[in-house]
Amino acid sequence: MDDFTKFIHSGKLAPLKKWGTKWSLWPVHLVTACCGAELAHAFASGYDGERIGALNYGIARQTNFIIVEGAITRKMARVLRITWEQMPDPKFVIVMGACGLNGGIFWNGYNLVKPSEVVPVEFFIPGCPPTPEALLRGIRQLQKKLETGEAESSVDFYDLRLQKGKIPKMLPKSPKRISENPLIIVNRAKEVDWAFGKELCEKLKALKLESVVITAKNRIAVKVSESNLKETAIELKKLGFDHVKSVNVIDVPAENKFIVEYHISSYSNKDLMPVIVNLFTEIPRKEAKVSSLADIFPSADYMEREMHDFFGVEFKGNPWKGKFLLAPDTPEFPLRKDFKLQEEIYVGD
Repeated sequence: MDDFTKFIHSGKLAPLKKWGTKWSLWPVHLVTACCGAELAHAFASGYDGERIGALNYGIARQTNFIIVEGAITRKMARVLRITWEQMPDPKFVIVMGACGLNGGIFWNGYNLVKPSEVVPVEFFIPGCPPTPEALLRGIRQLQKKLETGEAESSVDFYDLRLQKGKIPKMLPKSPKRISENPLIIVNRAKEVDWAFGKELCEKLKALKLESVVITAKNRIAVKVSESNLKETAIELKKLGFDHVKSVNVIDVPAENKFIVEYHISSYSNKDLMPVIVNLFTEIPRKEAKVSSLADIFPSADYMEREMHDFFGVEFKGNPWKGKFLLAPDTPEFPLRKDFKLQEEIYVGD
């Protein structure tokens, strides 16, 4: 029996504490995945979870119950723990969904943790996603524990074993298929009826570019050397492009390179508003350094930090050092294609 359940069962007021806690479970729900839709269903008019003594509430300091709905990442784990610590005692946690139990389809992801490693969990509700009935059954099991002091499963599983000699002893083959390295072409030219784009390409060709092509209507790909990246960005700003929409890194280990892309557009020039220029360069994986464009386009700053977190590309001139978005214990550069994920283990009888 855990400390919170012992408290409820102790003292002369134990019957009143058990009765009051059982019928006043107010969950603050951590919606991190699709299980949130099932919780909404369970507490909507069809199932009316409030009738069994549970009412969703949004403020941690006034609740005594957490329903973890879905995957918890390393970064989200801190939020879960802080929420749990802000709640008054006695307090309880149940976890719903395959992602909360063992990671679900993301079981070997670099960023997942089990909620039970972050906070004490009373009950797990399996399923992907669990049904509303399953969630309400889990709440009823918690109420039974509060009443009796003992935790019981509401489901019996059959112990099914294969008879020896009936099936040959052979391990199943891995479902994975290793494909050949794909050819990655960022600047594939396309013939389109876009007069303004052709005029714009002629202006860009006056710069020191490796190539400039139209890849679709309102889309232009500009390839430059790393040494000329910043100078080209300045020229694009002079033409009226005023912000970076996104920064992307493509890992191409077969060619020992990263492709670093800046998607640049304009808010201030009406003619350029629909146009997106993909300004990209190639850098070696072993010397993953590229000039930062944050001083030219401030909107690039956040995304450069993100790409550094994921791929380890150093953006020269960006003052940020260290992890930005990822939790401190996240493995280094998890989106590199040579990052080793945990593999399935098949065992024979």
